Amino acid sequence: MGDFFSVTLIFQAISSVLIGWLLLHFAKLYQRNYLFYWSISFFCLNLYLIAVYISLQLSTLQLDPSSWLRLGILFLVSLAGYLQIAFLMTGTISLVRGANITNKILFRVLVICILIAASITLFKNWTDSSADANLRYLVRIGLRYVIAGLACFGTAIYILRADANPLLGKKLVTIGFFVYGFEMAFLGWLTLENYIFGESAVLLILAPYHGLFELLIYPFIGVGLVVWLLEVERMRRQQSFEKLQNLNQTDGLTGLPGQRALHKHLQTWQQMAQPLNRLTLTLMGIDQMQRFNDAEGIKKGDEIITTLAKRLEFLCIGGYRFFGRLHGDVFVIISSGYGDEQLEKVQKLRRSFSRPLKIKNKTYHLEVSAGSTEITPNTSIDTLLHQASQALQLAKQTGGKQHQIYQPGIRLSLNTDLIFENELRAAFKRDQFEIYYQPIWSTTNTILCFEALIRWNHPKKGLLTPNAFLTLVQDLGLMIELDHWVARQAIKQIRAWQFINPGSAKITVNVSAETVQNGNLVAHIKNCLATEKVKPSNLTLEITENTAMHNIESGKNTLTELSKLGTHIAIDDFGTGYSSLNYLKAFPSDVIKFDRSFVADKKNQEINLEILKSLVPLCHRLDKKVVIEGIEDKGQLEAMQQLHIDAFQGYYLSYPVTVKEAQKLLLMSKKQQT
Repeated sequence: MGDFFSVTLIFQAISSVLIGWLLLHFAKLYQRNYLFYWSISFFCLNLYLIAVYISLQLSTLQLDPSSWLRLGILFLVSLAGYLQIAFLMTGTISLVRGANITNKILFRVLVICILIAASITLFKNWTDSSADANLRYLVRIGLRYVIAGLACFGTAIYILRADANPLLGKKLVTIGFFVYGFEMAFLGWLTLENYIFGESAVLLILAPYHGLFELLIYPFIGVGLVVWLLEVERMRRQQSFEKLQNLNQTDGLTGLPGQRALHKHLQTWQQMAQPLNRLTLTLMGIDQMQRFNDAEGIKKGDEIITTLAKRLEFLCIGGYRFFGRLHGDVFVIISSGYGDEQLEKVQKLRRSFSRPLKIKNKTYHLEVSAGSTEITPNTSIDTLLHQASQALQLAKQTGGKQHQIYQPGIRLSLNTDLIFENELRAAFKRDQFEIYYQPIWSTTNTILCFEALIRWNHPKKGLLTPNAFLTLVQDLGLMIELDHWVARQAIKQIRAWQFINPGSAKITVNVSAETVQNGNLVAHIKNCLATEKVKPSNLTLEITENTAMHNIESGKNTLTELSKLGTHIAIDDFGTGYSSLNYLKAFPSDVIKFDRSFVADKKNQEINLEILKSLVPLCHRLDKKVVIEGIEDKGQLEAMQQLHIDAFQGYYLSYPVTVKEAQKLLLMSKKQQT
């Protein structure tokens, strides 16, 4: 029986150290303190088993009970046994409460365990009577059985009462603690019976098999702990993703629903609407908002916007399907139905919205214009917004303080082109350009990098997207200057973000054909990286497929130099231009971004999926990452995830956001990663 007991101890020690190592591995991976506590508990158990094994071997030497070697081993057995119990409970309490245990409490636990171990070791140690021997056995062995059993019972009850989540791992751990606690408490009772009645027949039968029982229960509890951990981490990732989703749908300045929420609302309505159903989309903007910014400063302008947002919320609650802030000074409202009644309702809202505004004892006389259009189930959201924006601009151009309705063939001022050109030239001198950042997400819902997207903060028209001015920039020969400015600002932003979330402080910059071929791009990028002390690998230069092919040799040479420098190269809109597979190996690209048409073209959805199934593995074999653009709903995301695509980008995941909002996303992503 002695050999059987020794072999069991050895296997118990191996089992406990493996579980301890596994928990330590997950502790380092997920940075969770409760996993460290659990790993320490199993390492203490391992030390306890080793000390018991040594004690068994020393018993054959018949050492004096008072010898320092024997006392040292007994102290080690007791200390390790009680530390195992203490850290098992500490880890469980830390997990259930979701908080770390302070070093002060851990130190107290250690001191208490040392005192208990010392007391047990020295108790009745210098007496030789059989009664004292039984009492020593009760204190050294039986007491640990009882305390361990009660601790396991208490831990199981604590888990059940404090954590109501019906997780499989939690159930396994609870069952394990109950069974282990019952077995230990029962053995503790038998040791007490042995002391009272002189000898317990049941204890003599069960004690040799205690080690075998522990050999089975340790892996059971260990597996339960690991399963529980994985379930908890999955839930946390889901909660973080939901928070990110909510953040993406809320305007950072006003707290009102933003562009993402607007798109989601309209998409949901269009999916459920009948062919004859109609809504009214209205954009309202402040006439000559720039004069407030010029007179009072941008900060005061933001105060005006936030105060107006509160007014809009007061006016619209209960009477409209949706209201929020689109961008700049432009607010969006959706009302049910379309016709004279709804349009008159919008006009009344515009008048109420235009009332003088009082901020800190100062009154601002605002005039608001509005533009409305009819929402149908089949019209694209971008088209609807463009129509409403045109109606709003017409209202402002024709004197303001009015409500215009979109009509096909609407024409804005004839002098717009010349004025717009002069304003665009002035924008470079007056620093009116801004960069918005759209995150690119990994398969684990974390941010890989951001794409820098240029916006023009027009003094009268508000925030303009590239579609409104990029062609004119190109016609005026200002494209290289604009590309250089965007690259310089992006590299500065990388440096700033490295202190927030180094792993995701990476930015992708779009570069035009002119800049690739004639813009001295390599020297400019080198200079910016050196000035800001940013690693080249944190910057990706993105060119469209047609840009790459526009002048193959010139473009290839420039991209090769940039690649040697250490920057990454991405080919955007792949599949919309030349689409020769030879170009995949001809250019030194690291990333291939497939055009949004592969996702959005519902008529050719099956064909597009087959094309992607062929091209994605090919890109991977050529050691190129694959990004898919244009993800606008959950179904598209899930379909693309099945193709083992590396990263995703689109309005469903996040709209382009300001620097401030991007910083919030970085912080959220950092918490999720850790």
